[in-house]
Amino acid sequence: MQPSTAYTPPSPGAKIIVVGAGAFGLSTAYALSLKNKYEVWVFDRNTIPIPDAASTGMIQQISTLLFSKLKQWNKERAAMKLSPVFHETGAIFFSQGGQFSDYEKQSMKAIREAGYGHVIEELLTPESIVERFPHFKDTVKNGFDIAYLNKEGGWCDSSEAIKHLYGKCKANGIRFVLGPEVGCFEKLYQESGNKVLGIQTKDEKIHRSDRVVMAAGPWTASLIDMGNKLVATGQVVIHFKPPPSSIFHQVKNQPVWSADSSRTGFYGFPINSEGKLKLALHSLGYLNPRSTDNVSVPRTQSTNINDTIPIKALKEFRAFLSKFFPSTMSMDVSYSRVCWYSDSMDSNFLISPHPNFENLVVASGDSGHGMKFLPVIGLKVAQIVEGIDSDYSRSWAWRDTKSNSAQGDAMRAGKTGDSKPLCMCDPENPETRMCTVEDLKAVVPKL
Repeated sequence: MQPSTAYTPPSPGAKIIVVGAGAFGLSTAYALSLKNKYEVWVFDRNTIPIPDAASTGMIQQISTLLFSKLKQWNKERAAMKLSPVFHETGAIFFSQGGQFSDYEKQSMKAIREAGYGHVIEELLTPESIVERFPHFKDTVKNGFDIAYLNKEGGWCDSSEAIKHLYGKCKANGIRFVLGPEVGCFEKLYQESGNKVLGIQTKDEKIHRSDRVVMAAGPWTASLIDMGNKLVATGQVVIHFKPPPSSIFHQVKNQPVWSADSSRTGFYGFPINSEGKLKLALHSLGYLNPRSTDNVSVPRTQSTNINDTIPIKALKEFRAFLSKFFPSTMSMDVSYSRVCWYSDSMDSNFLISPHPNFENLVVASGDSGHGMKFLPVIGLKVAQIVEGIDSDYSRSWAWRDTKSNSAQGDAMRAGKTGDSKPLCMCDPENPETRMCTVEDLKAVVPKL
């Protein structure tokens, strides 16, 4: 797809509409508002934080730049007597068989070459891991016996982080239009040709603007023509509520963990203040193609309230956890959902003027790594909106790729041969049906 027009940055005083109030959308709106020269509006079909967005939950943080930003937010929240958004628990990265995987070797090398080698502590023996973190005793015994700890890692309460940024946006005068009719994007508004003059919402009202930034996360590819550059993939998340006697309640200062991620894709978080233990799988995922054009559209609990996760995913979780956290075999899955990514074909962000629509900028392609950049991604999107050339604008530009299907990053499980995501609820594949309440119950008798 070749550009039909050269991109012209917005002029001072321009009205900019941002579609989507998730991580990319709010961060972009806030960054634009800091320039004090645009009229910024944000539209979304739901309230904030968006219940079915990927930015609702807890996510891992690994960048020192982000630490400083999130710690500043913690200070702001402390002054308002609010809980912190970032919890510096550390993050432990396991490998198996006494040898670090190539991926983890490359990760440590990159951290050290960036000047942050001091945050790494290698745990080279099973004993060193268990001594620090006793709840990994069975984990180590079952082969996850070497690890490194990123001492500055941790997790973010992303729902609270989104709400915090929402407050900063409102304080800066950004206008919000939220709701299933008034805030729901229906289509781009064009009078002739390819020039975008605003958007039309579901209530059929036209909202004129000088620029539109499409930051609708995994919905982006189903709202505008993306030329097969993005695909919505569903990733699975589960929670347990361990009993009070469980070791998960006894061990303090538990880190975020990654279980040889380039081979398994599994990762998880410390038990939280509500007694929830969250685990997730970063994989090729699932598709939900619509019948009209086969574009994958997120299927969430907002519109399918009884949805859980595909039975295949549950079986994969149980098989993995039988080795990593065997005690969970006697626990019911207390909550499960499918979380949706906007995957680009090469797993890099796609943040660029749209080549076939004048006045339209796309900010999407999170590929599962969007929320962790919440404090800073908008600054880079704003530069792209203003037509500023940089390493970021070139890396995230509209581009052709070697593949017409999302390849996934090096952390994705299932990247072998010609493997492709499965379609959810495929009547011809019983492995893709949604789990029942009975399916989610404990595998072995409760202790």
